[in-house]
Amino acid sequence: MHFHSLIHYNVCRSSGRSMIHKKAKVEFHPLGVVGAIVSWNYPFHNIFNPMLAAVFSGNGIVIKVSENASWSGCFYFRIIQAALAAVGAPENLVDVITGFAETGEALVSSVDKIIFVGSPGVGRMIMRNASKTLTPVTLELGGKDAFIVCDDVDVPHVAQIAVRAALQSSGQNCAGAERFYVHRDIYALFVSQVAKIVKSVSAGPPLAGKYDMGALCLLEHSEKLQNLVNDALDKGAEILARGSFGHLSEGAVDQYFPPTVIVNVNHTMKLMQEEAFGPIMPIMKFNTDEEVVKLANDSRYGLGCAVFSGSQHRAREIAAQIQCGVAAINDFASNYMCQSLPFGGVKDSGFGRFAGVEGLRACCLVKSVVEDRWWPYIKTKIPKPIQYPVAENGFEFQESLVEALYGLNIWDRLRALVNVLKVLTEQNTPVSSRRND
Repeated sequence: MHFHSLIHYNVCRSSGRSMIHKKAKVEFHPLGVVGAIVSWNYPFHNIFNPMLAAVFSGNGIVIKVSENASWSGCFYFRIIQAALAAVGAPENLVDVITGFAETGEALVSSVDKIIFVGSPGVGRMIMRNASKTLTPVTLELGGKDAFIVCDDVDVPHVAQIAVRAALQSSGQNCAGAERFYVHRDIYALFVSQVAKIVKSVSAGPPLAGKYDMGALCLLEHSEKLQNLVNDALDKGAEILARGSFGHLSEGAVDQYFPPTVIVNVNHTMKLMQEEAFGPIMPIMKFNTDEEVVKLANDSRYGLGCAVFSGSQHRAREIAAQIQCGVAAINDFASNYMCQSLPFGGVKDSGFGRFAGVEGLRACCLVKSVVEDRWWPYIKTKIPKPIQYPVAENGFEFQESLVEALYGLNIWDRLRALVNVLKVLTEQNTPVSSRRND
């Protein structure tokens, strides 16, 4: 199912001192067929992202879409089929399938690599199934990203970005901001600015009027979000502000959740530990940069972070200490728009990378290749002292050779080189000549 069985590219590497007569390179070959099991929250992107990486690295791909996005998955598949036909590519280069868990299980056991986008729980099941055939896996398992606001920022500017980071796609964003840490010196001003913005946000069906935010994709998700809020309130948190609903029909009420700002939060609350995947902004104070780094790292997730400061150096220093795979300095999620950059996380956010060179190479068989640089004029020849049977001075020769190549200073190397030549000369002298001497 390769688009072209000979698609590969290579990168030259250093061959080192001892192998200077060799050319060393790394080749990247297609794996064969990549399988992708993707989530429902960005149906278009979640299909096209693994598809482009797989096809551009020479593979075929089978994509299993979420049962909650089957219609859109089939719609996009028709577009893909038309595009493949237009360029004369094999019609079976890309396939999109629908189904439930058993479909995903069958796919894992049938491909050369699996890419999974979803929850940590299902990711672990994917790994268990893939381990039976030792199929390589890339996992993108969501996050609980920290949004850090230092005391030297332009508060109105950052407040707008913060609200966008929490409410984009109704908060159903794996790289969305879910924990907000604000320096105590600007905390009051920041939360008042955020509350004002959130109160102006209205949620409703886009075809029924002008609304700022849409629905939750899954009907039962609003109950989970409310449970997280209730747990926080029971432990001392307070709802500071909420947005409004539009005119919703009775059957649609449970599919909407009001944008919500919550203060007086701490890490004992589930809202600060579990992935919410909804339009909730829990905001917590911090006193020092060291403290906020500890707070940001106090999570089982490690996908991304956003750090805001009037000093780029300070923001970079904070971001460098946060255990995550994606960091934005004085911005939110801009990494995703830089398609040359890899995307992925650590800890319960998964491993492996999408996009960038790293994402393409993740869909390749990595092969190291060595060949003679000046073939056929210079070939590898085993020196006589270490040919079988090994000569009595074989160890002395090997020791001197290593010292000649890697000695700490030039004089040690020269002395060792003289000894190498001496041993070789002795080895090449006929036995009768040595006896006469």
